[in-house]
Amino acid sequence: MLVLTIIALVFLGYLCYRLVKREGGIYLGSYEFKFSKEPDPQEYIKRFKELQKKNQEFESRLVLSAAANRFPENADIFKMLMEKVFADLKEAKSEREIEDIMSRGERALEELGSNAGNDTIALVEQYSKKLLEVRSEFEQLKARNEDEKRHYQIERNREIMLELQSILEGIKASDDEMGVRKAINRAASMESSLEVSLLDQDLTEQYQVLKNEFYKTAEEKAAALRSARYGRYNRKALDRLKNLLDKFSENEREYSRSTSNFPIMVKEYIASLNTAYFDGPTMQYFNYVYGYIFSLLEDDLKFEVTRIMTETPKDSLEI
Repeated sequence: MLVLTIIALVFLGYLCYRLVKREGGIYLGSYEFKFSKEPDPQEYIKRFKELQKKNQEFESRLVLSAAANRFPENADIFKMLMEKVFADLKEAKSEREIEDIMSRGERALEELGSNAGNDTIALVEQYSKKLLEVRSEFEQLKARNEDEKRHYQIERNREIMLELQSILEGIKASDDEMGVRKAINRAASMESSLEVSLLDQDLTEQYQVLKNEFYKTAEEKAAALRSARYGRYNRKALDRLKNLLDKFSENEREYSRSTSNFPIMVKEYIASLNTAYFDGPTMQYFNYVYGYIFSLLEDDLKFEVTRIMTETPKDSLEI
């Protein structure tokens, strides 16, 4: 940041030089006044007004600033400089912009005040007082705005706490997995809008209790949903195993031969089953069905069925 500031100051100093003192004249880009001697205050003022008419605010401000530094005792230039500051304040659109303009005016008063002549010392005092009044009004307005923002956030905090409590009760009562996920995501998003530093002692305590309850409920609900999902998966796995056994039993002689299409049925019915999700009874039934069928297959068919069972990607449950 310091390096950028230094670079900016060097650039502005160079630009002021180009604007005002190039070859004894006032210069800006392709436009140039040339004189046989150093330009007087009126030449600066003339150039400033020309730039103003062209709406070249940055350049005109540089010319005016250069004129004030060159002629700190000139009352007309001093007035124009300070009136420009107050005119810019009226056009400012944000607090940051107002701060920058007031700082610019305060720096100008400090610099010019140290070199002011008899004609400008009274103006320094006059504009210093005026700028001080503007800053005082600005600080009061900013303080009121901060109070309003603080009051709004305090009320918003209360609303968020109530909404979080409502979401928590909804999660406790829901068995809809997607609904629970959405509710938890909504609660996390709302919590990010909570300004914890503005919570009073009671709300801080409530917030801690609410957070702990959310964590506990989320864990319990996740465990319950996981258990329900495992249960559904085990029931489906039992159906697939039974269907395969029934199909094989209907035509055992044909399906046990090496030339049969039984490996296709194995892939369709049970090859993707993930035993990591099985409970005890399902695992026992799987071992029984697979072991029973496998024992009746011809050797070549056993190899192919084993390959299919090994290479087929297994089911995955998102928990």
